[in-house]
Amino acid sequence: MRTSTLFTALLLMAAVPVVSLGQTADGRYATHNGHEMSEEMPDGSTVQMQHYTQITFANDRSHPMDNVSSDCMGRFHIAADGGLISAGGTCTGSDAEGNSSTFWWRADKVMTDDCADLCGSWGYFNGTGKFKGIQGGGTWIRSTQFANGSSGTWEGKATLM
Repeated sequence: MRTSTLFTALLLMAAVPVVSLGQTADGRYATHNGHEMSEEMPDGSTVQMQHYTQITFANDRSHPMDNVSSDCMGRFHIAADGGLISAGGTCTGSDAEGNSSTFWWRADKVMTDDCADLCGSWGYFNGTGKFKGIQGGGTWIRSTQFANGSSGTWEGKATLM
């Protein structure tokens, strides 16, 4: 009886997902541009592919997603008049211990009533080490564009399954 109770308890514990990042978090990010390729389209628009790096900081310094360095690739479609048509990409971030997580991102709004510059969304789709099984996502707001990168804020939620 005792063995079957212990086995049942262990089985139930294994079936319950581990939630260690379940709280909503927020913070800042900064990017630094790397290699870029551009191609002009027949309609006068331009498609840019850009490699860049990003560092993400959480406002709660104890949060596991604080101080993560990412290697990213982005695609930007720019109209002939210079306006942004679309943008999106992926980033793979690593913490100091080598655990990694990969997320997609996209631009959703450009200079609208509720977005002064560039705003978008993001979501996790892969992870290793302590980030294995990561799920979640959120939003980001670019607040500053530099000649060689950008910075802004992010918020979101991550859950480990």
